Amino acid sequence: MLAINNVLLVLDQSLENNTALKRAMQVCKEHDANLFVTTYTYNHACEEGSLTDLDMRHELKSMLLEQAQAWAEALFEEHYLPKDTPLSICWSDHAYQAVLDNTEEASFDLVIKAAAKHHNILERVLQHQDWNLLKYSPAPVLLVKGKTSWDAQTIVNAVDATSLDDAHKIINEHIFEFTEILNQDNNYQVHLVNSFPLMSLTLASLPDAPIPEDLQQYVQQQHIDASESLAEKFNIPEERIHVLEGDPETAITDIARKLDADVIAIGVLIDDELQSTILGSTVEHVLDATDSDVLAIKPQDGVKDIDEAS
Repeated sequence: MLAINNVLLVLDQSLENNTALKRAMQVCKEHDANLFVTTYTYNHACEEGSLTDLDMRHELKSMLLEQAQAWAEALFEEHYLPKDTPLSICWSDHAYQAVLDNTEEASFDLVIKAAAKHHNILERVLQHQDWNLLKYSPAPVLLVKGKTSWDAQTIVNAVDATSLDDAHKIINEHIFEFTEILNQDNNYQVHLVNSFPLMSLTLASLPDAPIPEDLQQYVQQQHIDASESLAEKFNIPEERIHVLEGDPETAITDIARKLDADVIAIGVLIDDELQSTILGSTVEHVLDATDSDVLAIKPQDGVKDIDEAS
């Protein structure tokens, strides 16, 4: 990807969308990109096997689509979007399906959506629109949080610098390549954050295993060297490299808070096991803990096959 040319904004009628809409307009202005907008609506009563009256089903569906259209157009007017901004109304109860429906007609370089708010693990399990969007979107996804604007002009790239896994290596590259595009006019400071484990906790399950005194220092130095190598490749100065001890989500959110970061760029590896849905991933924990926008990037360019809606 060499530029951000087409941006798709997903409007969610259950969320506050003003900040996401402003963010999409800002990105499009900075990159002279085309803005496309979509929203979605759905009711099971309109499907075959629900209401027995076919005309009533069609009338209800038509009414819901018209309501969604009117709602989106009111937002356009409120934010002074041109009336000819492409707008699609999708018949679906999933944000990711609205994105896939739109990609049948156009190719997008970035998808933007307001982030859902999760206050506990039950909400994370039951309200997983954002996770499915990250999973299936064919383009990087920017989930917009509470910051009204990108005033700090700071981007934090969260990486796993020492991973030998090919997927993590690809994600690290994609994170920096995409933020280079986002920072095409050098208006933003790009930082690197990488965490390393506390070895005494890592080896606590092996009480009989002797822990070398210099093991922690060795692990730390490995992460420092790997982070500096990655930073050098993408021209990140030494003062913007942050190698911290502890779990990734804490390290990432602490640095983002300290820097008042506008964006946290982070990789997403999809795990199809149920445990991934229930316990979440680093990106989900970061989303819940930060006020910064979160830019999620997968190693693959396309989307995986969907056997059935989640």
